Amino acid sequence: MESSLVTTASNPVTRLAHRIRTLLGRVSQPANALLPLSNDYVDRRRLRGHHSLVVVAVLFNLWSLRLERLSVAYPNDSGMHLQMTTLAMRLLRQGISPLDHWYPMLSLGSAFFVQYQSFSALVTGAISLIFGPQATFAWSLYLLLSLWPLCVYWSTRLLSWGRYESAVAAALSPLLFTVTGRGFGHQSYIWIGSGLWSQLWAMWTLPLAWAFSWRFISQRKSLFPAVLTLTLTIAFHFLTAYLAALTLAVWILIRPSQFLVRSGRALILGVGALMAAAWVTVPLLVHAKWLAINQFQVGTTINDSYGARRVLSWLLTGQIYDWRRWPIITILVGVGLLSCQRRWRYDERARAIVGAWLLSLILFFGRPTLGPLLNLLPGNQNLLLQRYIMGVQLAGLVLAGVGALTLAVFLYRASARLTRQRFATSRCPALPSSPWLRTPLLLAVIVALLAPAWTQISTYDGYSAAWISYQRQVATSQGAEVDSLVTLAQARGGGRIYAGMPSNWGHQFYVGAVPVYIYLEQLNVDAVGFTLRTSGLMTDPEAYFDEFVIGDYATFGVRYVLLPVGHAPPVPATLLRTEGRYRLWQVGSAPASALFQLVDTYGIISANNADLGTRTSTFLRSSWPARAIYPIISYDGHTGATPTLTSLANQKGVAGKILTQSQDLVYAQSARATVVANRRAVVLLKVAYDPGWRVSVDGRSARTIMLAPALLGVSVSPGRHVVIFTYRGYSHYNVLYATAVLTLVGAALLPWWRRRSTSKG
Repeated sequence: MESSLVTTASNPVTRLAHRIRTLLGRVSQPANALLPLSNDYVDRRRLRGHHSLVVVAVLFNLWSLRLERLSVAYPNDSGMHLQMTTLAMRLLRQGISPLDHWYPMLSLGSAFFVQYQSFSALVTGAISLIFGPQATFAWSLYLLLSLWPLCVYWSTRLLSWGRYESAVAAALSPLLFTVTGRGFGHQSYIWIGSGLWSQLWAMWTLPLAWAFSWRFISQRKSLFPAVLTLTLTIAFHFLTAYLAALTLAVWILIRPSQFLVRSGRALILGVGALMAAAWVTVPLLVHAKWLAINQFQVGTTINDSYGARRVLSWLLTGQIYDWRRWPIITILVGVGLLSCQRRWRYDERARAIVGAWLLSLILFFGRPTLGPLLNLLPGNQNLLLQRYIMGVQLAGLVLAGVGALTLAVFLYRASARLTRQRFATSRCPALPSSPWLRTPLLLAVIVALLAPAWTQISTYDGYSAAWISYQRQVATSQGAEVDSLVTLAQARGGGRIYAGMPSNWGHQFYVGAVPVYIYLEQLNVDAVGFTLRTSGLMTDPEAYFDEFVIGDYATFGVRYVLLPVGHAPPVPATLLRTEGRYRLWQVGSAPASALFQLVDTYGIISANNADLGTRTSTFLRSSWPARAIYPIISYDGHTGATPTLTSLANQKGVAGKILTQSQDLVYAQSARATVVANRRAVVLLKVAYDPGWRVSVDGRSARTIMLAPALLGVSVSPGRHVVIFTYRGYSHYNVLYATAVLTLVGAALLPWWRRRSTSKG
């Protein structure tokens, strides 16, 4: 026996390999595939403290992110989400449903609450009635992100993994740091990050939707929470919901012998979720024809992602989970994959989490790898495949938990054997066997191993905290100066403001560290410049706005320009006031830069939601806007209106003039003008065209027409007219709300009814 021990000890590599094979063999015993993994090979009386790991992760987040709870102006998409929350609160205060309402403040307006995932803004807006929008928004970001380890632990336990796998997954969840800056880490959400606030809400529902849907499809349990969490994922974030829906196919395929049974359950669950989310999906489908495709993202990594070669390189070098640090999570994910592979034949949990991970990884590969196969997925043109790193990270956390426990048990047993061998021949006392001493020791080891990751995330969060402090300091100086100029513009009758764009000097024109064109958004100002934020038809044409073409100011209804001191206005303008380093200028005459204008129409441009920007860019660069000549848009193959001019030579003088005009696009959703037309002309309202707009001329209903680049108009005959535009959104929400309630009630009662029927039988 001594000879055997000496031989094994003389070859450490062989000994380590032997122990790993032995360990994996032992943890692969098919006792019960649905028991928590830790129960297979860990004496829980000797290892405790799993809750401490979750608590440590939450406390770390609460401390590291503490300044994210403060009200502040945001430099990223959180500014847009704050604006949505504020408008939702204001409408709810007036007893108005935001869902069927016009959203007038971005890209000349759109049905934004329908076209974009808005449920998070509605919920936060309702709470803001008590606490105010800025404080409520900031606290929602802070708490949802800080408490997420609780969700990770709960959902992992629901997937039937053990306490320690779940606790380690939760402990690792704040430490995700990726090369893309997206996913489920802090980079996606905090002040210096990307501001993906609506995804943050779905970051809570996706893990639960995975867990509950797997429980229902595999075990016919938890129908109601499965329907509810999948419904909430749809309402919170469309891209995340798409992943949740595709994962249902994974739950079917991991048990081929039950394909038909599981397909039926998945169908019940999918139909139930779609019915419960009908108030989101049905109006969206009705508007689908009018949803602009962001042409500036087509063919980029935002839409197409990076391809398998680059993604796998990132994965193997630790850049998906552990960018710029020692790849501890990546290693644990790898060990977890090996452990699950050994358990593949009999452990459905292993197949489920690896299947979800592989599905997410394939989607993250994107179009460079999948190519035409993506055409099989409905709505694939609107999938931002770059974002599906979220699933790779979420499933990776569970795999890392499995891998961590695999390694922990191996080291635990190896150390125990070494201890027995060492102290059997010595007079040294044995190590304490009390779990109250072993638990702090285990936690100390885990914290030490994760120290580089804790430090990196804490430093990153600290940078964000420093910028938040700075931004709050300048709010009373630079912020107050911009606020004063905006107040002046509103006192002079209002009008759209232009303060630069991301593609020009605007990205270097700041309030503190926030670009002014984003800062204006958080003042709830109707502005031009923060481009590509919506799916309204004017979102692409707005990116072609040329600040040196005077006619574009008339086309986009820009009345004021906000510039830094020393920056000359790009077109003739009148200086109104200087505040600190900011100056407010008025462009042109009030009628030309107001929202109403009488124009002539000439020519027809054929376009659709994918090419409106490029098809109308030539018009915006021409002299036609300054001459009040606009082409008719023949949209998506439909015949447009007849132009008012048959030849440009027929334009003799102005088409007419606006006598009076008024508008309330925020609450009343209407605009009114009294006009005098000198000839047959078009009354142009400078908002994005949408089929929900209705118009009356002298009290009689008339047909709306689309003018380049995607504006709203109505034809009038010579003479004096009163024109009223009114927006009417989707009108059948009550039916959809009732459908959702009945579906959820049915999902809650169906299991009870089935159990009762079975007992009677």
